[in-house]
Amino acid sequence: MFNPGVSAADASTKYLGIFRQTSPTEIPPGTASRYGVSPASVLWFDSWGTGNAFNAADAKTLWSQGIMLHYTWEPWNTSLGVSDPAQIHLQDIVNGKWDSYIKARGAEFAAVGAPIMVRWGHEFNGNWYPWGIANNNSDPTLYVNAYRRVHDLVVAAGATNVQWIWCFNNSPTPNAAYNDPARSYPGDAYVDWVGIDGYNWGIGPSWDPSGNYWTSFDSMFASPYAQARSIAPQRPVMIGEVASTEDGGSKSQWINDMSAALQSSRYVDLKAIYYFDQDKEEPWSGTSSSGVQAAFRTWVNQPYMRGTGTELAKVAPSYRGTNPSSSPVSSSPVTSQPPISQPPVSSQTPTGACTATYRTVNAWAGGFQGEIAVQAGSAAINGWTVRWTLGSGQTVSQLWNGTLTVNGTSVTVRNVSWNAALAANGTAVLGFLAGGAPNTPALTCSSP
Repeated sequence: MFNPGVSAADASTKYLGIFRQTSPTEIPPGTASRYGVSPASVLWFDSWGTGNAFNAADAKTLWSQGIMLHYTWEPWNTSLGVSDPAQIHLQDIVNGKWDSYIKARGAEFAAVGAPIMVRWGHEFNGNWYPWGIANNNSDPTLYVNAYRRVHDLVVAAGATNVQWIWCFNNSPTPNAAYNDPARSYPGDAYVDWVGIDGYNWGIGPSWDPSGNYWTSFDSMFASPYAQARSIAPQRPVMIGEVASTEDGGSKSQWINDMSAALQSSRYVDLKAIYYFDQDKEEPWSGTSSSGVQAAFRTWVNQPYMRGTGTELAKVAPSYRGTNPSSSPVSSSPVTSQPPISQPPVSSQTPTGACTATYRTVNAWAGGFQGEIAVQAGSAAINGWTVRWTLGSGQTVSQLWNGTLTVNGTSVTVRNVSWNAALAANGTAVLGFLAGGAPNTPALTCSSP
């Protein structure tokens, strides 16, 4: 994962990303012509079925202009239906059928020699892509394993300049327990940004001509943003795709309200916003009317939106190993079942080399997500070990930011290389997914 080693811009700064269906290098001048600004980043799509090489030359050109490329890398063949037997599915990736292709693209990413963003397998909690959990035996572990394999092969090809975006849709389809994004999180070691996609579809979209889906920016993103902060509190948040139609309300006012929300204290850790500036299924663009263009131009010229691509590249590294936001985060249940009550936090008296505290981040019928914060005592430590005993019926299916060993009901988690050293009172956070009902485990922490 790329680390430029320099601090990011002021904490209030947001970064504008733009997608338009044209050559990536044509997006910045087109944006300047339309709105009077140059974006910090441009969004670019490609699918695996094309077999195309990654255009490292365009990425280099953009970076030379202070613009960071966001490459959405879609593992499917767009000429085939989602359920076509010949379509690409997650098990194919896990089985290694695409390894050569992945390695080749990884070498091309590395050839850029500058930071780029890669958003792989986005909107996995929807049923419209073949990599969606709903289209892969409703098994989120398949997605996690595929994501990790792609990541590791790209890194092995030398592409340590990639910042990885893990991106879910603002509303799951179907709304089922297996589609809770927390269950598909690959872990902090595999993710630099948490992304959320969402559109204001308005009245009568193609997929429901009689429906009214006009909704505000806050209604679309407040709950998913809180969930993103809960799942990965040490990662910045971006909106990977957003736009509004004209049908059902005032799009100009919608843009004004979005700008007000972004400047509020409600979205402190939402750092980048990628607008889908293209009329496609709906009149999404910021030029869909003269009034909309005026509102859009006012929004993107606000001082808080004027962050540059070189500053954007520094945002994710500034979050690693930190707790950037002091604002509280919560996890909203995403199933139709009543929320399961959360056990209280367990903690130890802050004595000795280190202490560990636990909280339940999210819970659903048959499973939960837990989080443990390891804190050094009054002296720095180099290495830590946390131990606890599983409750009745509990199993740990996935863990990140640590090395897991389970012996019967005894769980041991040791640091990984990058979070071993903690300064006095410094903190590392690990997370896990588990089967069974959540409880309040008695934790012990020692060093090493």
